[in-house]
Amino acid sequence: MDILQSVFPVFLVIAVGAAARRYRFIDEPFVETANSLVYYLLLPALLFYEIGTSNFRQAFSGPLVIGGYAATVAVFLLAFPLSRRLGLSPGERGAFIQGSFRANLAYVGLPIVFNAVGSEGLRKAGIFLGFIVPLLNALAILALLLPHEEGKRGEGWKSAKNIAAQIATNPIILSCFLGIAWSLFKIPLKGIFGKTLAILSSATLPLSLLCLGGSFSFERARSGFRLAATSSAMKIVLLTGIGIALYRWMGLAGDDLRIGAIMLGCPTAVVTYVMASRLKGDPDLAGVIVIVSTAASAFTISGWLFFLRAMGW
Repeated sequence: MDILQSVFPVFLVIAVGAAARRYRFIDEPFVETANSLVYYLLLPALLFYEIGTSNFRQAFSGPLVIGGYAATVAVFLLAFPLSRRLGLSPGERGAFIQGSFRANLAYVGLPIVFNAVGSEGLRKAGIFLGFIVPLLNALAILALLLPHEEGKRGEGWKSAKNIAAQIATNPIILSCFLGIAWSLFKIPLKGIFGKTLAILSSATLPLSLLCLGGSFSFERARSGFRLAATSSAMKIVLLTGIGIALYRWMGLAGDDLRIGAIMLGCPTAVVTYVMASRLKGDPDLAGVIVIVSTAASAFTISGWLFFLRAMGW
């Protein structure tokens, strides 16, 4: 019951968002506007605030970050040739690859970690998020743009500059690096500035979960289900399993292991839909992957936590 009470309230808020859309309390223009607000303002504010107010030396776990990096890169490298073998178009390949590794860490992971581990776990998860989000965003940009560049001649430098510019100007990456620097130098976040960030941060998770539910579509989920299910399984089963195996090999246990399992077991991020629509990906397939992985992850995250408890880890 502790595990279920930690995981399912997050998904019940998503269900509230789906009901709100069904009964027209919110509509598609609202969801699109709110997603942009979350992506460009609220999520960067949350990440900067959570990381910047953490005690970096206490909250940082090297094995947690290294294991997360290794599992993510392994699945990314596996998804690339698999997407080519499946005969997908460049746009479909970008959405498929991105969906197989990019986790919904802030929207789903942080609330579940807070419910399961508490405020100390939230701080550790925030530092972990600060290190892995830049990797996820860089790999996502590569996943979306590289399939369009294959076979082109004489444009390698132009493509590299385009990809580098996307990575360097990404608001989520910038906010994570700024938060890490702020934490390292122990600069206080108090007064008007700190309270403003706290208010913005508190709006991020509920709004993002409601919008995730508002974008849920059973009709869309039925189209391209096989591809979405394959990509989702790579994300919430394969990547998480690799990560847990690496964590145990490095001796991780207890709260740190649970944090790693929850963060790596998160469903595909909502922002993959936004990035796919902006960077030549297939937004419809990206949306289906988000829906399928989100619905399945309520059970897989609970299953991974049950597994860790049963193993005594």
